[in-house]
Amino acid sequence: MKEPKKYTVKERIIYYLKKSKITQSEFCKRVGLSSGYIGAMRKSFQPDTINKIVIEFPDLDITWLLTGEGEMLKNAVEVATSGHRIRYWVDVDATAGGVTQFDDMMSSQYIDLAIPEFRDCTDAVNLYGDSMFPLYKSGSIIILKEWKESFIDFGNVYLIITKNGNRMVKYLRKGSDVAHVLCVSENKEFDPFEIEIGDILRLYLVKGGVHKNTL
Repeated sequence: MKEPKKYTVKERIIYYLKKSKITQSEFCKRVGLSSGYIGAMRKSFQPDTINKIVIEFPDLDITWLLTGEGEMLKNAVEVATSGHRIRYWVDVDATAGGVTQFDDMMSSQYIDLAIPEFRDCTDAVNLYGDSMFPLYKSGSIIILKEWKESFIDFGNVYLIITKNGNRMVKYLRKGSDVAHVLCVSENKEFDPFEIEIGDILRLYLVKGGVHKNTL
């Protein structure tokens, strides 16, 4: 059986268990799932289950399980990653709503990802909605680098966190005056809109994305 890097989370966990000689019922018991969960599985694991998998199966690379990227076992990851990890905030998504600052969250609420192509990035969150389709599909994990410059590099895609608690992913372009920026979607069915620069609490440059196979 070929290692299923580009298939579903279900197929990858079955492959891992078979290679590790672990029964599905044993796996489910250790992470608090019903014995037939994997057989009926149609989506990815829930965040609390992912955290339990990380603890119970430390040799399994969670990046590989969720995305198919990298190697199945952690000790197979090349030293080229230099030990750098991206914090994947499994409970945080890039949609409008209440914002919990990444640095204010408990460490148990994120898991470490190792993706060599994004060594300069710091965080990753889930993206839901169709406003950035087809650039980023709903359900993707977007990879972020906190933007700490005193200026905005217009034309790039950012995760924008505003003071009133909105969280959105948009292209940023020059606004109608120096006090505003224009937020533009990839999907042309969504109209552009302006926000005040002073309302922006935090910016993250979106460096790329990884699509999760959830079916």
